[in-house]
Amino acid sequence: MENSRTALIDGTSLPSGQVQRSGAYDRFLKCLMQGTFKPGRLVSQREICDATDSTITAVREALKRLEGEGIVELIAKKGVILHEIGADEVREIFQLRKLIELPAVRAYALTHEAEEVETLRARTIAIMEAAADTPEQRQALVRRRTKLDWDMHQSFLRALGSSLIENIFRTLETKQMLVRLQLPPRYLSDGEAFAEHLEILDAIGKKDPEKASKLLEDHLNNAQQRFLDAIEY
Repeated sequence: MENSRTALIDGTSLPSGQVQRSGAYDRFLKCLMQGTFKPGRLVSQREICDATDSTITAVREALKRLEGEGIVELIAKKGVILHEIGADEVREIFQLRKLIELPAVRAYALTHEAEEVETLRARTIAIMEAAADTPEQRQALVRRRTKLDWDMHQSFLRALGSSLIENIFRTLETKQMLVRLQLPPRYLSDGEAFAEHLEILDAIGKKDPEKASKLLEDHLNNAQQRFLDAIEY
């Protein structure tokens, strides 16, 4: 748990209370990624404190932020419910993602570091070849895939040099994470999306921004359809 001293975040000194609130928020998102909390399920603030190793004050502040982002709904005297994403909201998420990410990948194709792209390629291939024979392996693989997907798309966004856009995307990705939590296991173990990732990375490696943009647009359209097929199944 965070200590009471003032801490440094991104080189800036912040009061300990602000650090605690930020830490509780980040750890809540990590719990989402790990499937600790499920959409539609009522959980208490005490459960969230225990899962995130945060104070009740920090959790309450984090939950206010998450409610404002449409991630949770606070139920007075009962607890917290994770928002369930419907088909219309999935379409809106991907529409906004395309507006943000297509310019980003074009910029990244021209400014990327070859070593970073090669690392993303190697991680993608390793995940596509990873064993998923047991429930434990499948759960670990879902976490690895979620993390790699986040890392790749964040790499594209950094090429725009806009912290505001990164914050908007973070909220979109968190909502998309809620959709993932609603999907049957077979949709989380499908490797089709990562084959698409490799094609995008190949175009980036060749410094072809228009091809990278077109491949990313196709990838996002396919991802949207996969989500819609799953939640409407």
